[in-house]
Amino acid sequence: MKKYELLFTLAALVSLTGCASFNSGDIKVDRETAMAMLSDRAVVPFSDIQVSWQGFPYRDPSEYIGEGSASKPKPAAKPVPAEPGETAELARDAKAIFKEAGLYDREKGRGALRLQLTSFGRWTYGDLFRSFLVDTGFIFIIPSSLRVNYFLTADFATAAGPVRVETEGRNKTTFHLLMAPLYPLFTPGRRENGLLKQMLWRSATDVYSRLKASGGAPAELPAKPAPVEKTPVLSGPPVPPDRTWLPDQTETGESAADAAKIVPQPPDKTWVVPAKQSDAPAPAQIKPAPADRAWETKPAPEETPDD
Repeated sequence: MKKYELLFTLAALVSLTGCASFNSGDIKVDRETAMAMLSDRAVVPFSDIQVSWQGFPYRDPSEYIGEGSASKPKPAAKPVPAEPGETAELARDAKAIFKEAGLYDREKGRGALRLQLTSFGRWTYGDLFRSFLVDTGFIFIIPSSLRVNYFLTADFATAAGPVRVETEGRNKTTFHLLMAPLYPLFTPGRRENGLLKQMLWRSATDVYSRLKASGGAPAELPAKPAPVEKTPVLSGPPVPPDRTWLPDQTETGESAADAAKIVPQPPDKTWVVPAKQSDAPAPAQIKPAPADRAWETKPAPEETPDD
């Protein structure tokens, strides 16, 4: 019994630690821009930062089988709001980073900055044990990876009009037995937090560059338009057909049984019937032309007697 408990414990440890995460994307911060941002005091900061987080959760590849067919229509993809605690933590990090960058001051600032994070394929450990680790055989012997994409937008307004800054990041988690030693330093949760902070810093430098180029003072950001939900249009009752005959009769009043009979039509007698060979007129006789008999009227020449 103890042997099975030990094997189960080892399997659980391997499943929890046999992975490592790595970040990538357009998240590199320009050093010169960052130094200029931290030392610039002429830029007017924002007085409010609004943060929202929505995402498209992870789906097992087997769930896509048959989608788009007549029996299983493809469902419309709808984003799901993140957990309130995760959104609140992201808002705290965003305010701290933008405040350190000199772009957020609740008392002396002006205007609002709207940050919206969208994640694609974000998974949890529960998703791994319910689908990924179960449906994929020998997951820790053959390397396998899960990728999560993050898209961060920053909307604000200047004197010239509304401005949007976009930042993209990716997190890749590889599952393999050899990844177990790297787990303490490259845990998925820690790497995700580091990626989001790096994306916030990159967004801050981009916001500073656009704000500085527009005069250095933000304006009032227009209210976010309400999302338009496409509701299915309910069709009305069926319109009765435009007909005056009974169901068992045709438009002319005949019964359906009589209409189904095939009535022979009279033949078209406009064609000419050829006559018999005996009734046909005899061909005209060809008379030969009279011969030239002029020689008959001429007298024969006289013969002279021989002496």
